[in-house]
Amino acid sequence: MLVYANHLSFQGADAEEAIFKAIGGWLKEQMGYGLHPNQLKEDGEFTGNRGGAQVWLRIYSTSEESPELYAWVLKVSDDRVRGRQWITEVGVKTFKDTLELSCVLKTDEQSTLVDEPVTASRPRLIRYVHTNIQQARDAIFASSVPGVSVKTIGQTLDSYRGLLTEIERQCINHPIVLVSPTRDGEFLLNTRHLQEDLFGLAQVVEITPDYNSYDMEEILGRHWSAWGGAVNVLHIPARTGFVRGRLFMPEDIEGWGDTQNVRISQLLAWVTNNTNVPLIRKRIRTEGVMQLALRRRLQTVRAKSDRMDADQLRNELERASHAAEEQAEWIRVLEDENSRLESDGSEIRNELDDSRREIARKRFEIQSVKDQLNNAGEGKGGTLDAENILGLACWVDSPSPLECLEAIERVYGNKCCILDSAKDSARNMGRFIHGRQLLDMLKRLVTEYRSGLIQGGDNKARHVFGRNEYAATESETVTSNKTMRRARTFVYRGMPLEMFRHLKIGVDDDATKTIRVHFFWDNARKIIVVGYCGEHLPVASH
Repeated sequence: MLVYANHLSFQGADAEEAIFKAIGGWLKEQMGYGLHPNQLKEDGEFTGNRGGAQVWLRIYSTSEESPELYAWVLKVSDDRVRGRQWITEVGVKTFKDTLELSCVLKTDEQSTLVDEPVTASRPRLIRYVHTNIQQARDAIFASSVPGVSVKTIGQTLDSYRGLLTEIERQCINHPIVLVSPTRDGEFLLNTRHLQEDLFGLAQVVEITPDYNSYDMEEILGRHWSAWGGAVNVLHIPARTGFVRGRLFMPEDIEGWGDTQNVRISQLLAWVTNNTNVPLIRKRIRTEGVMQLALRRRLQTVRAKSDRMDADQLRNELERASHAAEEQAEWIRVLEDENSRLESDGSEIRNELDDSRREIARKRFEIQSVKDQLNNAGEGKGGTLDAENILGLACWVDSPSPLECLEAIERVYGNKCCILDSAKDSARNMGRFIHGRQLLDMLKRLVTEYRSGLIQGGDNKARHVFGRNEYAATESETVTSNKTMRRARTFVYRGMPLEMFRHLKIGVDDDATKTIRVHFFWDNARKIIVVGYCGEHLPVASH
């Protein structure tokens, strides 16, 4: 089974020393003893022991001329699962000031009784390589290597546009992993550790906690966005240029396990499912090193044959014959492995995953309609104007604040009360452009926030909103000023009522981008009372 494949390029005079030092350190850890630097670059076979598990190493090389090629094949018996063997194939190609390294990790199940699932993991060699290149004086990662460090978006609109350009770049050959914060500003995955495991495979993009999800969706589109703690894996573009996203919701990520290691391993498995096939095609093949070494050896024998006696010529030909036999055996093994890979069915799994997601989406839509019908049946008038709601969803332009209030009242009339004062203030906000964002906030207010108030009060309910979306009260300068208090007082059931809790969009005085929604929680009737939906009410600063 193919578990992991990677292909990396480096530049600089010190790159070769750094890479061979990393390979030597990794082999010493695996075999229980170290090899002399010269032994790493010469054909040879070695055995070792790691924690009671047998280790076998075979080295192939051809360094007589440029390019120089090396291959290491390490086989280790699994110390926990009987009948399973781990095989790591490492290849290096050096030419001029450039060095390429490939690393392939596979398992060989030597018994049909082996049913223990394989956990995705990054070979420790990759960590050594990353560290050594960073510490070397004259060595850098080639520009083609993705995931050297975490990138961020959300600070400005240009950051979204920059990511969009990267996603749509035709020559992009790696996935992009978007990691969004929860409403508390926390991340369900440690992005730095995640990027370390995805080094060379994918680019991790962290969305800043103070991002605006509506700006992101407007620029990137919903299928290339992530929000509320979700992670979106944007796959390598298909031949048509289409980029498929795989969105993991917070409950999916939490369901993987409680530890970061388990969650990151699960995401690594999803990424390698997309990258393994293209990267294994780019690997420095062991049989290629063997073939080139044999060809060069025969060329050398041919060039020196007139200066050799019969015994010398016979010995050289025997060595070449032995190398040819090794190569033939290796090719036979590869042919068997290729047969298994052809029946792998990765495309079938992708299609199955797409079908499952489509079924889940349909179920969600059906349940949403059922919930709306149930809510409407209990609300004002007892009927739902489905045509108006459907029309609201289909409009290209954002709904006005008044249309948002009316839609919420139609669907959730049993959970809220929209006062006339709220509708009057909303009528004056016809130029407001973030209607969809307002509609989403109002929906959360009368559903998730209301449920949170019933279950645990405002301390629990307020987490439904982001940092810049909700305020539990006004500043002391407002609450101590009679004029400002009066501006936030609205008549409910014949009585004046102060409403300091409010939702907010925008921070300036531009009525096209800024709005405030003041409301009150009627605990006795268990409903949200909206008293105002309009411009920023007066404060001491203006």
